[in-house]
Amino acid sequence: MRLGYILLAIAAALIALGLGKTFAQEATQARRHSEMLYPVVRVDSGPLKGSGTIIYSATRAGEIQTYVLTNWHVIESSIEIGKEWNPKKQEEVDKETRRTVEVFTFQYNELSRNIGSLGKRADIMAYDRKADVALLRLTDREGALPYVAALLPEGEALHIFDPVWAVGAGLGHPPFATEGVIGHLDDEIDGYRYVFTTAPMIFGNSGGALFRYSAERSRHELIGIPARVRAGFFLVVTHMAFSVPIETIREFLRVECYGFILGDAQERASCSPP
Repeated sequence: MRLGYILLAIAAALIALGLGKTFAQEATQARRHSEMLYPVVRVDSGPLKGSGTIIYSATRAGEIQTYVLTNWHVIESSIEIGKEWNPKKQEEVDKETRRTVEVFTFQYNELSRNIGSLGKRADIMAYDRKADVALLRLTDREGALPYVAALLPEGEALHIFDPVWAVGAGLGHPPFATEGVIGHLDDEIDGYRYVFTTAPMIFGNSGGALFRYSAERSRHELIGIPARVRAGFFLVVTHMAFSVPIETIREFLRVECYGFILGDAQERASCSPP
């Protein structure tokens, strides 16, 4: 009889362990979807399609403000520099025209079953051509978006061998993730530092998100913007990919007076509220 009770206890413990493992796996899946997949969008700029990441959606100055981070080269076709006659200067001057772009969010059932997309217009608020960074703002002033990417906290170190996920709308496909590790932290391209990872990227991933999981904060955090892949001998090497690092993103946001997205209590003295 005692043996029977022992066997029942062991069976119950194994069942509980299995259920616990199942619940933990489900929680991990839900977290990955909400923290990495859902905040990533597709950005359509004329004939070009790339990716972007929602990094802020909240009430500010009495209205909803939603901002999307992307690469400059994703939206460059929507920026036109032309010449215009200036009667005061009596000469031609440069005139910049920025066209709106389209941002598509994707909806899901059962975590992973894509049921469609929703497109909204967005204005180009700021960009840095050399750093290959741009910031968009949705024209929708009434509806906040529920999924926003968390940014790596300032001062947090990254390391070679850290596992990472690159998420983007490659080739116009709904956003998907690839997995790899950080391979190098100090590659320099055109005078700017990039993070090199082995998570494969393809055309259209540009502007999306590079994530790393923080066990300390139990969340996935944005550490970069996928921007480039290595090419050589007429081949594209997709698993040699380069992302704009979070430090460049922070500097860009502060210079362009969007430090509030980073949680800064005060903007620079020269900034006026956007």
